[in-house]
Amino acid sequence: MKDIGSYQRRVFVKDHPPVLQRVLIGSTGTENDLLSGTVLGLKDGKHGAYTSTMEVSCILAEDITVPASGDIYALAYMHAAVIAPELVWADGVTAEQQKAALTALRGLGIYASEA
Repeated sequence: MKDIGSYQRRVFVKDHPPVLQRVLIGSTGTENDLLSGTVLGLKDGKHGAYTSTMEVSCILAEDITVPASGDIYALAYMHAAVIAPELVWADGVTAEQQKAALTALRGLGIYASEA
């Protein structure tokens, strides 16, 4: 994952009107920066950076720092048109897993295209 302080924000949302919702991001026990555009998954009722052990759920709409202890609420896109190459994925998520996650997101109302 990239660090909040050292990246250039990229446009990933297209012009279709999005629907946002506050979601609970679970702490992992260490402080963790998540960038706007991060694909989120759901496990045990809490969201986090998507991994293959999670159910893909939405896309983070803002930069956040998840504290080492305690969870945090953040805005996420629940319905949107996005640019797939601009999305942020957790380290270790393979291209095959990304493709499957994008297909699942389409079923939830998040439509990803190449441009």
